Amino acid sequence: MIFWSGAPESGLRAWAQERKPREAVIRDLLLLAILFGIVPMIVRTPFVGLLAWIWVSLMNPNREVHGFLQGAPLNLYLAALTAIAWLASRDRKAITPNAFTILLMVFACWATLSTYFALDREHAQPLWERTMKTVILTLAVTILANTRVRMQAVVWTIAVSLGYYAVKGGGFTLLGGGHSHVFGPENTMIEDNNALGLALIVLLPLLNYLRLTSARALTRAGLLAAIGLTVVAILGTYSRGALVALGAAGLIYSLRSRQGPLILVAAVLAALVLPSVMPENWLERMSSIQAVGDDDSFQGRLAAWRTSFNIAAARPLLGGGFVAVEQTRVVQLFSSPGSLTRGRAAHSVYFQVLGETGFAGLLIYLSMVGAAVVNTFRVLGIARGRPDLAWTSQLARMLQVSICAFLAGGAALSMAYYDGVLMVFALTAALLQIARQPREGELEVQPAWRRSSPHPTVAGPLG
Repeated sequence: MIFWSGAPESGLRAWAQERKPREAVIRDLLLLAILFGIVPMIVRTPFVGLLAWIWVSLMNPNREVHGFLQGAPLNLYLAALTAIAWLASRDRKAITPNAFTILLMVFACWATLSTYFALDREHAQPLWERTMKTVILTLAVTILANTRVRMQAVVWTIAVSLGYYAVKGGGFTLLGGGHSHVFGPENTMIEDNNALGLALIVLLPLLNYLRLTSARALTRAGLLAAIGLTVVAILGTYSRGALVALGAAGLIYSLRSRQGPLILVAAVLAALVLPSVMPENWLERMSSIQAVGDDDSFQGRLAAWRTSFNIAAARPLLGGGFVAVEQTRVVQLFSSPGSLTRGRAAHSVYFQVLGETGFAGLLIYLSMVGAAVVNTFRVLGIARGRPDLAWTSQLARMLQVSICAFLAGGAALSMAYYDGVLMVFALTAALLQIARQPREGELEVQPAWRRSSPHPTVAGPLG
């Protein structure tokens, strides 16, 4: 009995050390069994592969195991299998033209040029590869999420994948009294507490959309509890930027929802209750927002922004390439009073894109985000007076809240190419395509450039 041998503490430690390898093997085998179980479903229905691809990209289950699957490129395998199954299937192969998808592909090409002429191509290459994989996944969402059922499945997959860390982080904060920071999975884009906080804020409106559209009372209650734990997890990240983004999301939601006054009242009550619930070190951290001029962290961000601007000013078309501002050698080449003296993150979506892809790249990126916002307003216009499209209107409004939260919180975080955010943008293009589908019995009105015959085509039933 190892647990009781020697002193109780040493016995517990030995028991834990013996148990950890066994748990690691069990976790790996469980994940492997799930993946093997999914493979036949992907071969039969490529859309299942898209859902699995999203799950692996956002949740990173290979970071939650500690055995032979730890760090395995599962998303690459799933992407390849999904692509093969999709090419062999009868699903449509064309990308529906949309301003967002066009600008996304233009930005991918621009980022490729920027990487080829990067100041430090060796360090730029890994992030370029990751970003291109994300671009392909984003395009896959716009192609395959072409019905209401599929759209719901994608939103649920995003919610479950990120909601795992939301519920886990919220429970950790409650059990620990909020004294420890909440972090994301290691070696991922949301490992940092600030990045995790922003990702969870982008998730919140999607959870609320699922709550609004779920038919079962038990499901709605579970989603409401998940929303509460997500808010607690966001506070538990100790991220000041996340707190600002949460406030921006609440304000936009109050303006875009009929429940606006209730949201404002709840926000006021939460502000009054928080001082008595959260620990003193959390309050000290959040109160430092008022004194950003004297905050070393904020001054470091200003220095990173200056360096990013210096790189873009010297190379206005292509910038310095991915992670240029994080390389000390590059930073020293573009130093100026108040800029960085050693490499560090850009700490801003806008300055990240500016320094890495130049002024032209930033213009393309912002145009892409603007196109996603325009998509949501176009969906609202199409759905007006259409009870059958009421769900698209609800989702469009929640996507608007997610995008606004990202734009607010991203001002101080380097998350321009995060999978979860680009998928939110992709949902706007897919949702617009669904809203445009004619109702049963209506004639399908095609754009002029697609008309090859003077005879209109009768559309089939939705779904």
